[in-house]
Amino acid sequence: MEQPRDVLIRFHEVALKGRNRPMFINALVEGVRRATQGLGVRRVWTGRLMVRLEMEPGADWPAVRARLTTVSGIAKFALAHRTGAEYDAIAGLVREVLRGERFASFRIITNRADKRFALTSQEMNARLGEQVRVESGARVSLTRPEVEVRVEILPREAFVYVSETQGAGGLPTGTGGRVAVLMSGGIDSPVAAWRMMRRGCRAVLIHFHAFPLVEGRSREKARELAELLNAYQYDTRLYLVPFAPLQQQVLLAVPPEFRVVAYRRFMVRIAEAIARRDGARALVTGESLGQVGSQTLTNITTIDAVATMPILRPLIGMDKQEIVAQAQRIGTFETSILPDEDCCTLFTPRSPSTAVHVETAAHVERSLPIEELVAQAVAASEVHDYVMGTPARARQPA
Repeated sequence: MEQPRDVLIRFHEVALKGRNRPMFINALVEGVRRATQGLGVRRVWTGRLMVRLEMEPGADWPAVRARLTTVSGIAKFALAHRTGAEYDAIAGLVREVLRGERFASFRIITNRADKRFALTSQEMNARLGEQVRVESGARVSLTRPEVEVRVEILPREAFVYVSETQGAGGLPTGTGGRVAVLMSGGIDSPVAAWRMMRRGCRAVLIHFHAFPLVEGRSREKARELAELLNAYQYDTRLYLVPFAPLQQQVLLAVPPEFRVVAYRRFMVRIAEAIARRDGARALVTGESLGQVGSQTLTNITTIDAVATMPILRPLIGMDKQEIVAQAQRIGTFETSILPDEDCCTLFTPRSPSTAVHVETAAHVERSLPIEELVAQAVAASEVHDYVMGTPARARQPA
């Protein structure tokens, strides 16, 4: 049987958007186009309560399928065989699709989008089911079938398929605004970035490093992670912020037990300055409540006190096993566990305080030229831009 070239793409949350639905669907279509560019896709367009994709003859379906799993807003998708919207043509296609298949149970699910079609969905299920039962000897199972045959009836054409691929879900890229993610080289923050992308946000990535006081491996990891995450939003900006000069100033001015919180407060100030330049409306971190000493409620409150825009923490209620599982799923785990030297481990005391109050933090920072240090860090940052299908570009911030 000839390889089918039609892909039917289903969405869920997008369908609930009422008057704004066209904007979300258009964003989804654009996301599918960008994700599959260069893979032999002829066209992508909006169908009835679905997005449709047509491939060129000989297109690389496994590659297209892999790309589609990264597109936020897709609930499910399927490679489908196409025929005319007549019963005999559909019945013949069902027979061809199941030819050579061995199964003990099955069910038929028909979606009659064209209500002018002579038979109802239930009538189609019954007639096609009887055909399959007689020809295969298999029994009908409405709960746990070994094979599920789906039939989509549209005006002038119909589709048959037997397997669906789970999509990323969520909302299409670009529909949720822009956020700035404080991204370490660890496991958590790339997952936090991905979870915001999945909610339709476009993420600017900000990585703080201690080079040249330590080796440059964390910068290399950050670039690799940015490239991996770019598969989920198609163009990504990464800021590499030199943090060592500022850390040396904090080392001289702040008592050891308060330094970690002081570092975090400076990171928030710098990230917010970068976020405003890039049009981001919120900051995002990979913090999980209680995971380390800086992530207690008291310390989080003290860190947040220097921000003037919201700080979102999509992992706040997750445990490490859940975060690791998501990192493995999105493909960042193997890079995140590579050894490096995080800037926050530099000059860190053995016993940092888990309860630094706002007043205390402000007091120990009083001798530091805060605005000057923030401006210097922003000015010294490197900017790397990643666009799907083109080499990364590096520059200094304007």
